[in-house]
Amino acid sequence: MRQTDSSSTLLLTKRDIAALAQVQRPVVTTWAKRFRSGDLPFPCPVTVDGRTAKFDADEVVAWVQARGLGNNDAFARDIAMHAAFEHSSGVDPVVFADGITALLCVKSLLGEQLGELDPDALLDEVDELDPDDEFLCSEVDALGDHLAMVAAHVDRMADAAFTPDRAFEALMARRFREGWSALADTTLTAGALTLCARVGAALAVGEHPLFVDPAPDSTDLLVTLRELLPEYSDLTLMTGASNTAGARLARRRLAVHRAERIPPPDSGFGDRLSLDRPAMFLMQYPSPSTIDYTDGQMLGEIDNIAMQMGPGHRAAIIGPAGGLVDQLRDRECESIRSGLLRSGHLRAAIRLPEGLLPARPGLSMALWVLGAVDNSVPATDRHIVLADLGAVELSDDVIHGVLADVTAAMGSSGAVRAHAFRFGYARRTSDLLAEAGRLTALPRVHRLRPNPAEIAAQVLELVGAADVAAAGVEAGLDLRVEYRDPDGRRVMTAGELADAKELRVVSGNRLDADDIEPGGTVPVIGVDEVSGRCAVGSRGIDRLTFTAKYASGRYTAPGDIVFCTGSAFGALVDHEGASVVQWPARILRIADPQMSGLIPELAARQIRSRGPAEKPSGAIRGGSAWRQWEIPRVRPDDVAEVTAALADLRARRAAASALLDTLEDLTTTLADGVAHGALTVTPSPETVTEKG
Repeated sequence: MRQTDSSSTLLLTKRDIAALAQVQRPVVTTWAKRFRSGDLPFPCPVTVDGRTAKFDADEVVAWVQARGLGNNDAFARDIAMHAAFEHSSGVDPVVFADGITALLCVKSLLGEQLGELDPDALLDEVDELDPDDEFLCSEVDALGDHLAMVAAHVDRMADAAFTPDRAFEALMARRFREGWSALADTTLTAGALTLCARVGAALAVGEHPLFVDPAPDSTDLLVTLRELLPEYSDLTLMTGASNTAGARLARRRLAVHRAERIPPPDSGFGDRLSLDRPAMFLMQYPSPSTIDYTDGQMLGEIDNIAMQMGPGHRAAIIGPAGGLVDQLRDRECESIRSGLLRSGHLRAAIRLPEGLLPARPGLSMALWVLGAVDNSVPATDRHIVLADLGAVELSDDVIHGVLADVTAAMGSSGAVRAHAFRFGYARRTSDLLAEAGRLTALPRVHRLRPNPAEIAAQVLELVGAADVAAAGVEAGLDLRVEYRDPDGRRVMTAGELADAKELRVVSGNRLDADDIEPGGTVPVIGVDEVSGRCAVGSRGIDRLTFTAKYASGRYTAPGDIVFCTGSAFGALVDHEGASVVQWPARILRIADPQMSGLIPELAARQIRSRGPAEKPSGAIRGGSAWRQWEIPRVRPDDVAEVTAALADLRARRAAASALLDTLEDLTTTLADGVAHGALTVTPSPETVTEKG
């Protein structure tokens, strides 16, 4: 063990090194044994705590980069984040974490290397930035004699992450691992945050709107909003007043992202809330400060804010579906929600899927959108837009559709009735109130529902397509076979055929993932296609891009066998050719099928029939490679007949598959139309034979 001052060293365990290098834990032990000596040995441990060795993070970075090992190109960038909480300085982990976030904030505001400042000078700068000790001074002071060391580490973190705000977010991403329970238990998924933030950005009123989150320690929505807005745009925020550790962390996080925070009203966000400028409320339940709220407390807080909302005020609220849209059994909660419906502020209510709150994956969430009351229509004629996305994943396309529906919901009553909703539908508020406030009976919408005439036209079109597809599945298969005694010849392997020049192995193209796109002009065949995870042709690359960027790029020839070995084992035949094979997939190309008797489809089916070979215990590679594959051959005189028979069967399979797909679409469309009352099936007219 190397003797050093571990109190000033950033330490990593072997498990940490494996996680950062993106390798299995035993691999690091192998590195330590294999490179025990030589010109560049594996670093010696700095300390050993029981049986756990800890290594100098800087030495590990230098060694991994010099050896070129691991699977993480961002190893040096990530290691500072990973090592931050493994420091053996003796400082309390909470104090250490708060000090790091505070100094990252200072670095962001000053734009200087903190390690170059004398500790006293650094403290003076902190006092000027936070004279009232609202979010920085106490955390920096608590570092005491370790201030210089932590400041140098913060410089390293910011440099590794490129900017202080990215380093700050990297630390926030560790909330689950570090046990910041209040933050971890209230963290929403990226899809939920994006949905709510995009709604807030779209509905905000005015050129410079104010975004408000009454919670003092909830910043995920506001940071997501900051990431959605252009870099040059100003962001003015208002959050609740509090001096808890969570609230101070929230203020540091917002300061790092250069958000202008203005103090809340002296009256707070209760019954006497008064805002004299346009404001967009972004609210999340539960938040760290509302984690123990009941449905009644949540609805009461929303009601207080809704009652103070003026013409330029709007709100996007995400919270548990049990309180926002599901049936309520508590009379007080039902009374509050009914009052919100009567007020006219609630413009849209959308049930969201489960899994948006990872700490409680079985909890369904909902989105409420509030706005000013539309006084141009009587209260009995007001509408609310409802939708149920309980079985829909929040993809970008779904979020875009929800955003369009919500934007329409904020319009006038006439605009709501005229809008073609994708996921939602408009209902009279008076009808909902007559149903005892139940918002749960929302139709589950999985697709855009056209009008009845369009559904009927779709049915007729699909009936015609089914007739066309059925005509392709011809009866009377003309296939004759003749029994022959096997001639007893040994079947040659792919390796032997390659050595004899009857087979040729061609490597796949190493393509940049950014160049591959759905529906590209040139089909791409890779691991996903060969293993059957996606259809050939679903991915492609632009022909000009491939020609210009990949000067030595290769296309397939008709009849090429594309194959993969290992865990992604498989083989298929590219009958058309002119495709691009993506490495690690490769090509087996038959030199002359007619003369050699090697038929591509026959060979591919023989390869697939073997199945992937299991890797023996302790082995690095599998027990069988492509050179051991047995490749059948037929007599040259039989090649034409066998090839024609296989091609005919292939065409019939394609026609049958097309027919099944068309019948499935026809069944779904008919069932959807009948279920929604847009269609009915009528009896076929009787044919009467004319007399005379």
